[in-house]
Amino acid sequence: MKKTQPFTDLTLSKFCLQTSMLLKSATPLSEGFLLMAKNSKNQSHANTLKEMAKQIEKGIPFYQAMEESSCFPSYVVHMTRLGENTGTLDSTMEKLSEYYEQEYYTKENLRRAITSPTIMLFMLMTILFVLFTKVMPLFSSVYNELGATVPKIATIAIKTGGFLSGFALLLSFVLLLLFLFIWLYSRRQKENTLFYKLLSFIKKHSSISTMIALHRFCSVMSTAYPCGVDLVSACTLAKSVVDHSEVQDKIEQCAYELEQGKSFAEAVQHAELFMDFDLQLVLTGAKTGQLEASLTHLDEEFNIRTYDAIQSLISRLEPAIVMILAVSTGFILLSVMLPLVGVLSSIG
Repeated sequence: MKKTQPFTDLTLSKFCLQTSMLLKSATPLSEGFLLMAKNSKNQSHANTLKEMAKQIEKGIPFYQAMEESSCFPSYVVHMTRLGENTGTLDSTMEKLSEYYEQEYYTKENLRRAITSPTIMLFMLMTILFVLFTKVMPLFSSVYNELGATVPKIATIAIKTGGFLSGFALLLSFVLLLLFLFIWLYSRRQKENTLFYKLLSFIKKHSSISTMIALHRFCSVMSTAYPCGVDLVSACTLAKSVVDHSEVQDKIEQCAYELEQGKSFAEAVQHAELFMDFDLQLVLTGAKTGQLEASLTHLDEEFNIRTYDAIQSLISRLEPAIVMILAVSTGFILLSVMLPLVGVLSSIG
């Protein structure tokens, strides 16, 4: 099968949800995929669905058809295989749909959290640069012709502000070009590149990134556990989905503890994956036989915390940028108005 366009988070979520609906209604997957292909506006995805329908009609397992298409993440293929082997494919696909829908909106929230303040900051520096280098010198020359003098502190502020705002604008542009260069270079060599090392450093020291990693861990564990997957294999699967190095190390430690014969509660506690009430919930769930329910609850909880943390970040950054702009503009207005008052008083 030819390699085609991969399914993204949102399209993957919709695909898993529709597959779950087909399974619950006892509709053959081959017929369902042909119908989905007919209504798809993406020709690449339509061709993939048609080819998968042909494969399934030949008796090839669903997970194998997905794997051969090269359009699905290994996590989806693995969970599909587990669902087929344990007879829980419909519920597994439904949980995968929820997982990738959450992934999509989490990434969108992060993108907005970064994009909006960045644009505002760039606009702020541009406005200040124009004010300090074009507007204020014009007023200074006009006042000099009228016989008034701009206060010395204002003159120093104009020169300093013009230099700093121009330097900040130039630095931002250079950093943007450097970031784009590193990103394009890293697309060819994705391992051990400067971009991914920098990204790993940021993730390691970001509370939002940590919450996203724990959300993924809980989601994978709560999905794999009902399929009859042993906890060690589930931890290995979760580690492949999580992209936070510190959390990955803790998951690996948890898997090691499980291999040594310890219970899941003891392994999680020793690995320090969770703290405080989150840990208590896991311990209680494991002791009462409600581990799946406790992990599902934590999955939803971490998703909510991630959203709140992103919104909190935006709510702090945007007012701070507006305040800087307001204070700078106010200072400029005072620098303009005070000499003007002197001129008017001398005329009167």
